[in-house]
Amino acid sequence: MSRRAFLVGLGIMALLIFSLYRAKYGARDSADQIAEIEAEIDEAVSERMILLGELSHLSRQEWVEEYARNQLGMVPPRADQFIREQDLPHVLGPVDEMNVAGQDGEPGSARHGGER
Repeated sequence: MSRRAFLVGLGIMALLIFSLYRAKYGARDSADQIAEIEAEIDEAVSERMILLGELSHLSRQEWVEEYARNQLGMVPPRADQFIREQDLPHVLGPVDEMNVAGQDGEPGSARHGGER
C-alpha cells in the first residue's frame, strides 16, 4: 500500500506542478493582454482630446462664418433681403387660391401638407 500511496502522491504533486506552471503563464498572458488594452485606452483618450480640440476650434463662430463665406459663398443677409409678411403679396404678386387650396378645396390645407 505504501508504494501505491507513493505513486498517487507523486501523481498529485506532478498535477500540482503542472497546474502551477499553467497558472503562471496564464497570468503572464493576462498581464500582456491588460497592458495592450491599457495602451489602446491611452491612445483612445489621446485621440478624444485631439477631437475635442478640433471640435472646439471648428465650433467657433468666427471659423463657421469664414468657412461659409470662403467655401460656400455665403454672405450675411442685407437689409433689403428682409420683408414683412404683410408685404409678401406686393413683392410676390397676388396669391392664386387654387395653389393654396388642397385636394379637398379647403384653403390652407396645402400649406400644412394636407394635415389637419
